[in-house]
Amino acid sequence: MRSLNLLNHPGLARQQRVFHRVWSSLAGLVVGTLLAWGWQHGLAIETQRLQHEQTRWQQAVRARQQQAQAAAREQMRLSGQAEQAGQLQKIAEHQQVWVSLHESLQQEAQDRGLSLQRLQSDAEKIELHGTVQRIDAVSEVRQSLSAQWPQPLTLTSLTAGPAGELHVVWQAPWPHAQGVWPAPPLRETGAPP
Repeated sequence: MRSLNLLNHPGLARQQRVFHRVWSSLAGLVVGTLLAWGWQHGLAIETQRLQHEQTRWQQAVRARQQQAQAAAREQMRLSGQAEQAGQLQKIAEHQQVWVSLHESLQQEAQDRGLSLQRLQSDAEKIELHGTVQRIDAVSEVRQSLSAQWPQPLTLTSLTAGPAGELHVVWQAPWPHAQGVWPAPPLRETGAPP
């Protein structure tokens, strides 16, 4: 006959196996839960770090974009100022040409008796209408003014007046007037000053 061993009883062995399975499952569940929580916590920390890094990079990008926009605005302002300075330089040069023209006309009026009747200028040419008393003064005035001006004068009309005076019209290309605003005003004068 078989001996009865209560420690190895089949019901007790089955109960121990069930107990072992339950505790193993519970322990596995607890360990798995702890591992999942640790992994999730690690992911949350990494996600938070990455979000912080992304925020920092976005701020850096925004700062660089703002700097680039400020630099572009500054560049536009500087180019506008340079354009204005160039325009002012052209105006100053144009004004200097007009001052030189005025001085040479006054000198001719004193030296050779030129009386300017009309001075007309547009973007392409300048035209002088005047009178002189002597025929030789016509070529002397043209040569003298052509030597002083940036462009040579050409005689376009010569007519004799009723009192013996000579009416002359000289013309010259006027490239200095191109690209300069405002254009010089039309001017009419009578006898020389």
